[in-house]
Amino acid sequence: MISFGQFYEKKVYNIEKIQNPPKIDGDLSDGVWSKINIANNFSQISPNNGKPERQDQKTEVKICYDSKNIYFGVMMYDNAPDSILKELSKRDDENKNFDSFGIFIDPFNNAQVEYNFMISAAGVQVDRKFSKTGIDKTWDAVWKSAVKINNEGWVGEIAIPFSQIRFPENDMPWAINMARTIRRYREEYSWNPIDVNYNDFALQAGLLDGIKDIDSPIRLSFMPYASIYADMYNGDATFPYNYGIDLKYGINESFTLDMTLIPDFGQVAADAMVLNLSPFEVKYEEKRQFFNEGTELFDKGDEMFYSRRLEDNLLNASKVTGRTKNGLGVAVLNAVTNKTNEDPLTNYNVMIFDQAFGNSSSVSLMNTHMVQNGNRKDANVTGVFTRINNKENTRVYVGKLKMSQEFEGSDVTKGFSGMLSVGKTNGNYQYDLYSIFEDDKYNPNDLGFLYSNNEITNGLVLSYHQFNESKRFINFASAIEIEHQTLFAYQKFLDFHYQLEAHATLKNYTTIFMRANFNPYEKNDFYEARTGDFSRPLKRSKSINGGGWISTDYRKKLAIDIGGGASLNPLYQGYAYHWRISPRWRINDNISLRYVLSIKNKYNDIGFVANDTSGLFIEPSQVDYIFAKRNTYMITNVLSSNYILNNKMDLSVKLRYHMDQVKNLEFKALDDDGYLYESDYIEEHNINYTTWTSDIAFNWWFAPGSQMSLVWKNAIDNQDNILVNHWTDNVEESFNLAQQNSVSLKIIYYLDYLYLRK
Repeated sequence: MISFGQFYEKKVYNIEKIQNPPKIDGDLSDGVWSKINIANNFSQISPNNGKPERQDQKTEVKICYDSKNIYFGVMMYDNAPDSILKELSKRDDENKNFDSFGIFIDPFNNAQVEYNFMISAAGVQVDRKFSKTGIDKTWDAVWKSAVKINNEGWVGEIAIPFSQIRFPENDMPWAINMARTIRRYREEYSWNPIDVNYNDFALQAGLLDGIKDIDSPIRLSFMPYASIYADMYNGDATFPYNYGIDLKYGINESFTLDMTLIPDFGQVAADAMVLNLSPFEVKYEEKRQFFNEGTELFDKGDEMFYSRRLEDNLLNASKVTGRTKNGLGVAVLNAVTNKTNEDPLTNYNVMIFDQAFGNSSSVSLMNTHMVQNGNRKDANVTGVFTRINNKENTRVYVGKLKMSQEFEGSDVTKGFSGMLSVGKTNGNYQYDLYSIFEDDKYNPNDLGFLYSNNEITNGLVLSYHQFNESKRFINFASAIEIEHQTLFAYQKFLDFHYQLEAHATLKNYTTIFMRANFNPYEKNDFYEARTGDFSRPLKRSKSINGGGWISTDYRKKLAIDIGGGASLNPLYQGYAYHWRISPRWRINDNISLRYVLSIKNKYNDIGFVANDTSGLFIEPSQVDYIFAKRNTYMITNVLSSNYILNNKMDLSVKLRYHMDQVKNLEFKALDDDGYLYESDYIEEHNINYTTWTSDIAFNWWFAPGSQMSLVWKNAIDNQDNILVNHWTDNVEESFNLAQQNSVSLKIIYYLDYLYLRK
């Protein structure tokens, strides 16, 4: 028996090598399965942690391998096969109503990265990578699976090529765990027991022993693509076309090179555009797969890397990622963007070295670098990070230190940032104590994203977690957070607030969340006046705000999410409210609908308008910072639908209409003490902003790794200063404007060198 730390004695599965592989068809009658030992005796993860599986719903897994693949044959018994939930979904969509079986493999056995392969009872594949920075849902491997429901339950067969994962050359055991969900009971089970009192599940995996004499195969694959568009705007039509290729090459058993040449991101879903009234840019989600997949190591740098800085006019991009048998993780990304009227030819580089060691701890060195052609601005950011878990895996210590450098001619600007935290990561009662600072020169935004620098933030989070089912709740958690902020330079007060929140799932699987936030002191906002030198704060009101949401059981055909909240800001008699309702209807296992209506209104809100130098009594060097007392109105409608024909073909529709309005009530000037006083300013700054997007896509996975996509995109975007009082009139006016229409067909074909060689 092998033990690890304070966790349970780990289960060990001794795998056998076979000569004749099984046929992946969801039938375990192949002779190869009859002689292989069984992994069984699963135990419950939730809602009753540690409870053994029922005898009439037991799980049995057989595992074997040959020179190319590792195979899993799974029998999931069920006393009511007709009750097995099997809603169809798009590939990688795990948030649906189906039973599932998943495998978590960590070949290096260092709890840094787990490869997750999951199949649903409807035969849909889900693959992801779990790491200390989160879950990479965009990672796609090429593997085989098949399922069948029979009189005893349901069967799954899986073949995972060694070419799709990275593993060391030595013969040491791999870490492995397997999980099964029984959706109608909302129960989840694992092969090696998991104690939910400890946050790190990867350390609680079992062991897969016996994989030997496997040479890392030549991991070389190509994904050539071709696409054609029909773009129409205001009566004009163009028909551009693109072609390019993605390449994936296994440099050795540990490292992989990914390259994209002349990439085409025209079919990526539209951003959820909003009117930005803040002094900071809006951060939008990255939806391009190349910059999402395999970049989990870069997330350790937090704000240092924001891939949306690499715009769509890419000439090429490449990345090398992997981890050695000694636990050294390496990730390198290089991208070159084309010269445009606004920007020069630019080269971007991101690099991180991450050394893993005992108890899932690590230390990392990261660098981002931007070089522009033509003696323009260059930028460099370097960071050192460490995350250390104690031997008992009950405490975590985190430290980060970063330096930014900006080069413009002979001028060099240097800035610094840092962070320290300590937390308790096990048990019902946990805490996180942290301190973060950025000086007034720290700027990672040439390749990263930071809303604001020149801050010191100190905070404490105390939390309580009920992990197992009780008389009232399936689970329950509550927390209090206290946070204090000052400027780094000048040490001036910014903000102090404390927040209370609670989250509970009731016995009927209705989930309730509540939050309250209190600001007992007036805040100093040094950003809203746009001075650029932190010389003029705006006093923000003491405030109290609260809200919450309720989510009903998604197992039912009709479920609903509903939430809302309100806030009071007495300094300028300000108040606000928001609410959101989102029903979802599962018509059958193939068709589902979801609608979102969100409304947010603010009254007597305070916001920046302009810098005025036109006053009669203003000195030439003097500026009046003009603010508005205003009402703002926001409404968003989103309708989305999925029609899943089978586990290889799907049709998705997403329609979004968003409206923002700003109605200025009166203009005021900013005094030296941060308060507002009367002003004679008389310009027009009302805003009526509307945006409409539609994304309709048909996808067909016609071969492993190969896809055909037919997409229609429609967009309208308009902003003016004439307020339209009724949102229905806004809709009518919007659709009278010129629209951008795009119909595109894209085909990607997966070519594996090992099969081409035959």
